[in-house]
Amino acid sequence: MDKTLELNNKRVLLIDDQKPFQVMLKGLLLNLGAQDVQVKTTGEAGIAAYIKNPHDILLVDYNLGRGRNGRQVLEELQVRGLMKEHTLFFIITGDNTRPMVLSALELQPDDYLMKPFSHRVLRSRLVRAYKRRMWLKDVFKALTNHDYETCIGACQKHIQSNSRYSNYCRKLQIELYNKTGQLDKAETAIKELLEENSHSWVFLKLAETRLLQNSPEEALNILNHLIKRMPNAVEAYDLKTECYLQQQQLEDALESARDAITMAPFSIERQTKLAHIARDNGDFDIAKQAMNNVLQIARKSVFRNAHHLCNYLRSILDAAENSDTPQQISKYQTEATMELQRARYDEHLLHADISFEDLESILLSRIDSFNGRLREAQQRLNEVVGEKLAHNQPINKDLLPDVIAILLDVGEYEKANALAANQDENPTLDSYTTKILQARLAAAQKQQDNFFEVHKAGLDAYQQGNYIRALELFRNAMEAAPMNSGAALNFIQAAVRYVEETPGGERVRLKKECDNCFKVLEGLQLSSSHSNRYERLLEQTEGLELR
Repeated sequence: MDKTLELNNKRVLLIDDQKPFQVMLKGLLLNLGAQDVQVKTTGEAGIAAYIKNPHDILLVDYNLGRGRNGRQVLEELQVRGLMKEHTLFFIITGDNTRPMVLSALELQPDDYLMKPFSHRVLRSRLVRAYKRRMWLKDVFKALTNHDYETCIGACQKHIQSNSRYSNYCRKLQIELYNKTGQLDKAETAIKELLEENSHSWVFLKLAETRLLQNSPEEALNILNHLIKRMPNAVEAYDLKTECYLQQQQLEDALESARDAITMAPFSIERQTKLAHIARDNGDFDIAKQAMNNVLQIARKSVFRNAHHLCNYLRSILDAAENSDTPQQISKYQTEATMELQRARYDEHLLHADISFEDLESILLSRIDSFNGRLREAQQRLNEVVGEKLAHNQPINKDLLPDVIAILLDVGEYEKANALAANQDENPTLDSYTTKILQARLAAAQKQQDNFFEVHKAGLDAYQQGNYIRALELFRNAMEAAPMNSGAALNFIQAAVRYVEETPGGERVRLKKECDNCFKVLEGLQLSSSHSNRYERLLEQTEGLELR
């Protein structure tokens, strides 16, 4: 073995679910001098073993059966900050398809081995990766600790010494300049490189810098030339997408995002970006499919979370609410209901702070409200979050967007706006959900404004003692928001005052209208002030024969 890498004092972890390959690879490692080789058959077991006692070398098969795959093992160790700066991570696979390879390489493992490989190939790759890791020990340590300024300085030392890894350090340094907003320094470094060579990655970084400098047209020209030289450069397509977004060219952005996903589909960030663009472009079906992809990718990953399931359900209803035909609407609503039933025992929910029953009720409430069954929608909503709404308590973030949407549908605008304002002050939602929520709030704005204008006029008329006018205005307000509890209480109160001051007034219509208002309020969890008013109005209307 090369003197720079002695395996006899290195802890090696092999993660593979196929016994024959385990035996073969362990044999190769023992022949290379390894003495401590641990074998695990699942990604989950491998992660646990590494956490317990971090290994020096990880050799992980991409396909690991039903659990986490090799990419997800690396992703989890990186995201959770568990990967030690000295550890070498190799992904091994027999699948050389472009999506598989590019998706694995995105996470930048130390190397990527295609099955079958020889004793000589394994040896040379290990030595090469180890040499780089040891030579750049200071760089990797700072990078692992997210100490970017120190990392930039360490890179500079290697660049000045003209080490064999100076190009790697130049690239990383430019990336960190861009990441930390030091765009002038990035541009200077790129110009120096362009005088020396024309590596494709230099042009990629130049395009990235130009984009950050708000020069999307120049960046786009660079990227189009680069893609002709490197048609598999996924990052170039990602940057193209951002260029088109800066220029408000949504159709081009959508095409570029779809091209990137075709090449490397296993990125939650990339799929979510596609959902964003598709929705903005009015392609709700594409957005729905992208959110389904996010759910499937996240299912076995470190990003497993109930909100991915909620987002997928949300995207289905979003597509339904933006459909043109009753057939399409029915199709999407059925799809949402069926997906919800499949989720009854979903692992996302088993470990979440949200119950299936609550999620089911909220989803059905949304379907009810969309189809005009406002009373049913209100009742379901009240069962789940009525008490919290009445006492201004926080709503579970996975239910919050849908609760706001239902409140808007039933006309409880004050409560909807209060929850939305709190979300703006204390953000808890992901970007995609926020986008849908903002669109829903914007769509309801005109109706809200009309309600508040008429309702305020009713309150003014009531304060002036003009109860006939107040009743008329409260009627109009309830036409705009039939299930608004505040408007219902105000109508009843105006009716009481009118009858008290006009004993001979016609009561038949008022009695019917008060009965309808009480139906709106029946069973609702009300605030203490509204609850007291409700009880008092029950007594008053009974005494005045208004119910």
